[in-house]
Amino acid sequence: MTSVQAFHKIKELREQDKKKKQKMYQEQVDAFESVATRLYEKLKKRESVEQSFHESITLSKVKAHSFIHHRRYIDQLDSEIMQLQPQVQHARLQMENAQNNLSSAHMEVKKFEKLIDNKLARHRQWLKEEEKKQMDELSTTQYLNEKNR
Repeated sequence: MTSVQAFHKIKELREQDKKKKQKMYQEQVDAFESVATRLYEKLKKRESVEQSFHESITLSKVKAHSFIHHRRYIDQLDSEIMQLQPQVQHARLQMENAQNNLSSAHMEVKKFEKLIDNKLARHRQWLKEEEKKQMDELSTTQYLNEKNR
């Protein structure tokens, strides 16, 4: 049974590692959501600025200065979007790596749980067999004692 205790200790270590990886995964998810939200907001802002600019063009005459100002603002938003896209991709990769690490840690814990269950099942089976042998010996001894009387 000492080997089962060793497996329990190893399993506890694996569970601690799993919890660390779970925390790391959650941090990566939060980081991804933060960057992705910023990108979404910039895209939404660009869309609304373009929409309002197109409405102002169709509804009234636009001065060249206003046209240039809107174009520069849209270009600035495009630049910010282009800077955010690699950050989002990097955050996504980090999140996926953390998820893979968490999955492997979870599988390790499950392996040790299965090992412990198998060891305990074999030990219970061995105890049953030993008890059966003892009962057979006892009944044989009793039978022989009764026969000798």
